Amino acid sequence: MRPRQSHGRRQTCGTCRKRYHFVLPTSLTSCLECHDGTPADPATYALAPVAHQLAA
Repeated sequence: MRPRQSHGRRQTCGTCRKRYHFVLPTSLTSCLECHDGTPADPATYALAPVAHQLAA
């Protein structure tokens, strides 16, 4: 079952930093994968960009 789309809004999970293409449930503080281990469909999220920490 696909998550309900919410007019193009996206939300980032505060735990794993995955950027979901839908709004996360308001009753949880994280995505379902972080909350209870339910695997997320890779088509429903994008990984957050990693900040480069290069030495000068």
